[in-house]
Amino acid sequence: MKKVLFIFSLLSFFTANAQFNFIDDFESYNVGDFIGETDTVWVVWPAAGTEDVQVTDANAFSGSNSLYLSSSAATGGGPEDIVLEFGELFDEGDFNFTANFYVNNNTGSYFNFQADTEIGETWAMDCFLNNDGTIQFSTGGGETVFLESTYPFDTWFNIEMNINLTLNQWEVMIDNQFIGTFENTINQVASLNLYPLSGNQYYLDDVSVSHEPFNPVGINAILSSLDLPTYVQFPADVDIMGTVLNYGAETINSMDIVWTDGTNTYTDNVSGLSLETLDTYNFTHPDQLSFTDADTANITVSIENVNAGADVDDTNNSMNATVFAVEFVTQKTPLFEHFTSNTCGPCASFNPGFQNLLDANDVNVIDQAKVTCIKYQVNWPGSGDQAFNSDVGTRVQYYEVSGVPSAHIDGKSTSSSQAEIDQHRNMPCFLEITGTAVATDGTDLAVDVTVKSHFDYPNSTIHVAIVEDEYNNTAGTNGETEFFQVMRKMLPSADGTSADLSSGNTSTLSENVTVAVGNVTQNSFRIWEDLGNCVVVVFVVDQDTKQVLHSKVIEITGNTIVTPTWSCEPTGCIDPGTGEGEFSSLADCEADCVSDIEFWNAIDVQLMPNPARDNFSIELNASSQNVSVSVYSITGQIVSEFNYGTLKGKQIIPMNISSLQAGIYTVKIKMNNEVSTHQLIKQ
Repeated sequence: MKKVLFIFSLLSFFTANAQFNFIDDFESYNVGDFIGETDTVWVVWPAAGTEDVQVTDANAFSGSNSLYLSSSAATGGGPEDIVLEFGELFDEGDFNFTANFYVNNNTGSYFNFQADTEIGETWAMDCFLNNDGTIQFSTGGGETVFLESTYPFDTWFNIEMNINLTLNQWEVMIDNQFIGTFENTINQVASLNLYPLSGNQYYLDDVSVSHEPFNPVGINAILSSLDLPTYVQFPADVDIMGTVLNYGAETINSMDIVWTDGTNTYTDNVSGLSLETLDTYNFTHPDQLSFTDADTANITVSIENVNAGADVDDTNNSMNATVFAVEFVTQKTPLFEHFTSNTCGPCASFNPGFQNLLDANDVNVIDQAKVTCIKYQVNWPGSGDQAFNSDVGTRVQYYEVSGVPSAHIDGKSTSSSQAEIDQHRNMPCFLEITGTAVATDGTDLAVDVTVKSHFDYPNSTIHVAIVEDEYNNTAGTNGETEFFQVMRKMLPSADGTSADLSSGNTSTLSENVTVAVGNVTQNSFRIWEDLGNCVVVVFVVDQDTKQVLHSKVIEITGNTIVTPTWSCEPTGCIDPGTGEGEFSSLADCEADCVSDIEFWNAIDVQLMPNPARDNFSIELNASSQNVSVSVYSITGQIVSEFNYGTLKGKQIIPMNISSLQAGIYTVKIKMNNEVSTHQLIKQ
């Protein structure tokens, strides 16, 4: 059976409202029919062909027929791609969707609502039924998950969505069990899209869609929200604030706003209003909720005597709230962790707008930041961003990032919106983070951090990142040349430091690192400019939930500038960025370096292979010189040193580095009084 109903109701002011109903149990089709080819309401997107879906009698919830959708595509999904068009865009009134699903074990399913009558323009909502049995309702693209639950495999189950588009309330039910509600960032629907993602296998039956236009009647006030903190630090006087919405047809002129804590009741008689249909009134009750000590208040706020009469629906006239007064609570600073690359085309499109959002929130500004941000430049999809290093790789693995751009806020994927930032800033925070970062000689950095907890987070990690504010780099392939808030080194590593932050505990850590400036290459921890162009970002993660609990920006003080020096290398005069070059001026280096370059060109030194795992060889052409080799860690410590005596002719010197940890090393080859410096990557 299939039916489409348009029910018209004529209002007293002669405006026609059309109610839309659609039901399809697929019993009116023949087995093997292509739904888009046979029906005028179902369409195939982008065009007829392999995107169409066939009716089957292999499995059904009611009757004998259903739809079967699957994808064996290696990536993405499809090619099956069908759309149920609603005939118009709905952005007000009550919208209902219900359907029965049967998902084969460990495969998954997917559908979305389109937000425009032109298919493929805007996704209002994605629903991912993942192959691990979780179901997620999210923004288009899945960046922000509004609601998450579970669903069963190998059995029929029902998904129902009741959406009040007028109030932006999206309710989800699974098998008649309430899952939750959310506000959508795109609050409109125009069609239902069924598109199997890679590996999906599922049946669909008994699809029902309906829409009833908004039709206000009588006096109908709604207490739509309360603006109360969940936690306050005592002593405190808390304003009782909220919003009233006129959901009825009559203008609201007066009302009583009442709140009670169960013992005392306080009433505010409000008059002189003129709230038309869908107008709102923001109130602050004149009587405050006061705390002098640790306590819990359970309060109820109500609106009564609207226009001195009765409300047609008083079930939405009151709300409850609980407020906890605690010894310590502070403003939370959310953390964005953003994965990007200068070889990624979509990154070049996404990053400018994202940066504008960050800048609007004083990102990483000392003592002013509303958000902090750490950006990780990955070594794909192209040949590799120069700012990539192993700490980036660790964070990629932690978040299981498989594509860029990919932004996360407080450990969760993000829609990158101001509303989301505000939501995270309003979350209570029970951690105090303090610290210092002091530079010496522009290269040595000492970081001291203290974290005090006023809540139980026994399984936590403290992370410390050196973040470069801004630099220019033209070596990418996507057109980006300016880069901001880029991580250069994490201390002691990207894994962080474990900490027992149970309530009352304090954790301290001290880290020291030596950095080099300039000549940034992939897999190095060098910084682009100087430590004065950097800050330290500290953040704390609850490992039980993977949530970032709090973050803080620490200013780098002391001597942040490296004194320029130069060393004569086979390629010419180079500033090592450490202040330890052989020459104090470029002119002196260039004057002495000409003969050195000719000397090293004749020697023809090569390190092979590079990168290396356990062994590499130094190839050179000596002419009766005394040869020695020294290997230095990134902090400048000698880890290996060999003297080979006098060598002559072409030489291949084997080097065993199996005992060294993976990282970047400096290899210095000295021949008589000449030194050649090379970088080696140990995998």
